[in-house]
Amino acid sequence: MAEDNAAAGALLGAVAGVGGAVGAAVGSLFAAEGALGRMLAGASGQKFEVDKGTVLQAGKVISDQATVLQDALSHAGQRLEVVVDDDVNKPIASAWNTRLVNGESSYAGRIQQYINSLDNLAGQLKEAAKQYGFTEDEVQAAFGDKGVQ
Repeated sequence: MAEDNAAAGALLGAVAGVGGAVGAAVGSLFAAEGALGRMLAGASGQKFEVDKGTVLQAGKVISDQATVLQDALSHAGQRLEVVVDDDVNKPIASAWNTRLVNGESSYAGRIQQYINSLDNLAGQLKEAAKQYGFTEDEVQAAFGDKGVQ
């Protein structure tokens, strides 16, 4: 995977040197990649505390956000992949797809990892709610369609 990303980066870097619309798009891609990396790195180290009065509300917010992000990623993923048939642009499209949608290191893969971490946190909050004495029905009602795991 790292070799694929290195090759994709080299190819995209070469294309960026050409300039024009493709070069601008590649420059924007690299800027967005840096911003996403900083955002995800900061999110993973944050401390999150709840108590009996806030556990259901916090769980619902986290669960709902994971659902919204998953829906957005699914919808966007269908439109992000570039498909071309000509030999000149095929390697560029492949590199672009590697960065955007293919694999764990792609934008889509990293966003999916973030969604998975939100789902994991929601699961922990469900368990905490039960430990606080909330019933299965109360937890189910608070967390909505995803239910109690």
